[in-house]
Amino acid sequence: MSLIDSARQSLRGRLALSLVAGSVTVLSLSFFALHLTIRGELYSHVDEDLSLRLRAVATYAAAHPGSESITEFMPQFRTRAHQDFFQIWDGRGRTLARSDSSAGRDLPQLESVVGQPMYHDLQLPDGHRGRAVSESFALPPGDPRRALTVVTAEEIENLESLESRIHFALLLGAVATIVAMLLIARYSVLRGLRPLDDLARDLERVDPEDPQSQLNVGPLPSELRPVADSFAALLDRLLDALAREKRYARNVAHELRTPLAEMRLLADVGSSGQDPGVIRAAIRDIGVTAAEMERIVESLLALTRYEAGLESPQPEPIDLCAELRRQAAATKASSDLRDLKLELDLPGEFWVHADSGLLRRLLANLLGNAIAHAPPGSTVNVSLSPSGELQMVNPAPHLAPTDVPRLVERFFRIGAGAGESHSGLGLALAAAISRVLRLRLGFTLRDDACLVASVSGFRRLAQSTESEEPLCREHRPA
Repeated sequence: MSLIDSARQSLRGRLALSLVAGSVTVLSLSFFALHLTIRGELYSHVDEDLSLRLRAVATYAAAHPGSESITEFMPQFRTRAHQDFFQIWDGRGRTLARSDSSAGRDLPQLESVVGQPMYHDLQLPDGHRGRAVSESFALPPGDPRRALTVVTAEEIENLESLESRIHFALLLGAVATIVAMLLIARYSVLRGLRPLDDLARDLERVDPEDPQSQLNVGPLPSELRPVADSFAALLDRLLDALAREKRYARNVAHELRTPLAEMRLLADVGSSGQDPGVIRAAIRDIGVTAAEMERIVESLLALTRYEAGLESPQPEPIDLCAELRRQAAATKASSDLRDLKLELDLPGEFWVHADSGLLRRLLANLLGNAIAHAPPGSTVNVSLSPSGELQMVNPAPHLAPTDVPRLVERFFRIGAGAGESHSGLGLALAAAISRVLRLRLGFTLRDDACLVASVSGFRRLAQSTESEEPLCREHRPA
């Protein structure tokens, strides 16, 4: 694997490669831009100087026919001997004059036009590299020379040497800048990504076996804060899910142990008995125990789904009063068996927006709990205030004030009524359903030893056709 491929697999490597590649690209473009700028400036000065000398030579030669060679003694050429060159041709291509620096050798007769200087790179007669400008000039009628073509040239090897030194300095500066950028990039990347290392160490310290364990994100840059918060929330959900699975497994193992032992004992008794009545009684008791086991498993599964948020409410219009009456009718057999009186203080209608299945189960659990724990011969009151607060009141002489906060705990049991047994999951389910429906469920123990279960927070629907009806009291004698 190459170094670049290895770097691409690392976030630090990618950032470093990006910084270095960007720096090299910018510096390369800057180098070429400076190269063109410097070369253009240097050559523009040379071309301007050559053009001025060409004009001076042409002006003197045009004004002095036959004395063109005197141009050699012009100040422009005396000051830079052996570096400046010129040559003049007439309209027939004959040389009229050349600089002594040419040593008798001709300059190339370069392409030229009248009134437009043309610049050229060429090799000078002395073998050095040079820069030249050529231009043709028209002469007055009657002048035997017809026209003049003038070329002035200058040695540029010193200029090219200066340009090379400038380029070397620029290149050296670029290399030094790249090296500095590499060091800065390494330091910046390591320092900038240090919070990721801290976050990784915090992740390693999270204990999945500890339900209270949390990811400590600490101070993070603003770019990493949303990622860390989302990851912490996801981790909390995973830990909650693990805790729920463990709790569910422990609860199932704990609660089904006794019913399974009972079923095995009943099966042994039934299999060893000869009397058909004994066998049928054992089978009937096994069925009862199996039904209780089924209720426990279903309740635990439902509770786990509600706590995990897997149940999504599907709100629809529901008449809360009608649903309460249906639940009261469904509990008539158990209330009659306990000689209980059920009183309903309900308005004619009270429409709310809620999930019908979840609301039905909530009311059934609360009402079933009230009937199961009320002493035989007592009264259970169910009322709904005009503001939408539902209350279920039942005598609970076996409850102590310290027991009330524990009513929604799983498997919390305080003796049920005579002949009744329960798993201790009903109110825990009711509390979980209330959270799903965003209702407020509370329990209070009055001074007269009556337990009050109150539910509030219903989303009432606007009643366009319903007038305010007086409360009607319904009695359901045993």
